[in-house]
Amino acid sequence: MALSFMRRHRRWLYVFLWLVIAAFIILYIPAFQDASQAGGGAALGSVGDRKITLAEFQAAYRDRLEFYRSLYQGRLDGAALQQLGIEEQVFDGLVEQRLVELEAERLGLTVDDQALQKAIVDDPQFQRDGRFIGGDELRRLIEAQGLRLQDVERSLRASLMRQRLQSAVTAAVAVSDDEARREYRRRSETVRVEYVAVDAAPLREGVAPTDAEVQQRFESAKESYRVPEQRVVSYLYLDFEALRARESATQAEIEAEYNANRERFRQEPQACARHVLVKVRGEQGEGHPEAEARRRAQVALDRIRGGADFAEVAKAVSEDKGSAPGGGDLGCFPRGAMVPEFDAAVFALEPGQVSDLVRSSYGFHVIQLVSRREEGVQPLLAVADAVKQGLLARKAQERMVAQAEQIAADLRRGRSLEEAGRPAGLTVQKSAAFARGEAPPPISSPLLSARAFALAKGAVHPEPLGLARGAAFIRVDEIQPSRLPELGEVRDRVRADLVERRALELAAERAAALRARAAAEGLAKAAVALGLTRKETPAPLAPGQPLPDAGNSDALEQALLDLAPEALSEPVRTGSGCVVLRLLERKVAEGQSFDAQKGAIRAALIRARREQLFEAFLRQARERHPITRDTEAYRRLVG
Repeated sequence: MALSFMRRHRRWLYVFLWLVIAAFIILYIPAFQDASQAGGGAALGSVGDRKITLAEFQAAYRDRLEFYRSLYQGRLDGAALQQLGIEEQVFDGLVEQRLVELEAERLGLTVDDQALQKAIVDDPQFQRDGRFIGGDELRRLIEAQGLRLQDVERSLRASLMRQRLQSAVTAAVAVSDDEARREYRRRSETVRVEYVAVDAAPLREGVAPTDAEVQQRFESAKESYRVPEQRVVSYLYLDFEALRARESATQAEIEAEYNANRERFRQEPQACARHVLVKVRGEQGEGHPEAEARRRAQVALDRIRGGADFAEVAKAVSEDKGSAPGGGDLGCFPRGAMVPEFDAAVFALEPGQVSDLVRSSYGFHVIQLVSRREEGVQPLLAVADAVKQGLLARKAQERMVAQAEQIAADLRRGRSLEEAGRPAGLTVQKSAAFARGEAPPPISSPLLSARAFALAKGAVHPEPLGLARGAAFIRVDEIQPSRLPELGEVRDRVRADLVERRALELAAERAAALRARAAAEGLAKAAVALGLTRKETPAPLAPGQPLPDAGNSDALEQALLDLAPEALSEPVRTGSGCVVLRLLERKVAEGQSFDAQKGAIRAALIRARREQLFEAFLRQARERHPITRDTEAYRRLVG
């Protein structure tokens, strides 16, 4: 019924979906504004000469926060939300919008009212019987979603501007027939190969670069060892686990917590069962023919019904490797946890009863229901430890929040990091130097790293930064600019690089010797003679998929596409060494035709390449337009 309704009203469902998308743009992507609109209010930052106002940032931040809370249905606390880096997402979104605006202006691109109106009228989503539904109907639909027409128009204008800029930047992107055919083969072909992998790892042990070789390598590739810009921060660490370890809970508190949250401990009906499984042979080749599997399972059932111990029969007969050693014990599980046939059978049994043969996608089962757990709230005795741990965690969280609020208030009053941490018994610690995107334990956090690189030397971040196991306040003590290192600083890295390069060369030499020998006596004999192992792909492999024990690489993908039947490949470089392959079988999926799919494949490749090119263009735009932000204004983010 629901499907037929959707078919009859699919056009209006498309309209509804479009409106949902528009609502997402309006609510969760900061509004694209022109320079005069962006100029109002206190500036949080700027891109070129265009301001990002604190007011628009706060509005976008609140909407994004509400989106995540709705998405996770209240299961995220404040620390977890902060860990998502919402502030960075919103600020970066605003920066990108300003970049689009500035670059569109530089290239003379505009979206006037006529273009906007045409985009709406020509959109099939807003047509009925090939005609535009009309302004009044459009307005009614928009208002029914709680939106305003001007907001939708503004978002559409922003989207059109981005589309026009992307089209202008990526207009020259093309895909040749050869490239489309290669992608078609990647999608439609599978191969079976025999192969011998030569792993470079064992060959490293015999490589010992001299000091002269290390020096020469360093001098010839010094730039590759450049030390990036780094920060050293002092920090106050609010350790959640340490706080929880200091908390305690009385029996009365545990009972009160349990009584206040009884529904959290409600238990679904569960079956506790064991089984004997005899597998039926499937695509993986395991098991027995159908008739033989049924016969074996029936023999097991007859033994059990004749008085044999179920657990002993399961240990001797069952082909479920996970449960057989334990006498077929599956533990307890709720309805719906097993495959449908098994589920229906086990929940129809009475405790102690044994089923008839049950056929599932795995094979034939003999099932015994050991016991049944009825629906109901678990007694306190059964969940006392879980209640206690939850209570301790809540107390620790509340204490950590209180400490963080007090420290933040002290920092806003001008106290130092040391002074602010003293009432909570916290001492200031100093980090090792770290690069952008990194931060050493226990303050590892992409958000904390981003904040550290946004602060000036000596500046303190006035709000707590969420960590995986707590929170931290930071002060930037040192800013170490990027520099070329001395050899002594990176000697181990240079030596390791030389070892890896030489090990890969040795692997390539060994693979070449293997191929030469295999050409005369076959891959299997050549592998044995050289102490290597010949393998086959256990199932058809698509180009681009990793080869077991050999990994993947662009060269390997190309080799799988180029291999002729029965021919040996040249040694192919992989991430772990080299591999020599021989094609056993190549198949093309039925119903696939390059001519039929060429257009769609070419369009998909062009779309992907345009996205990549446009992302690169925006990265370059960041270099053309200075980006600034007022870090002190962050304390007003959620005000």
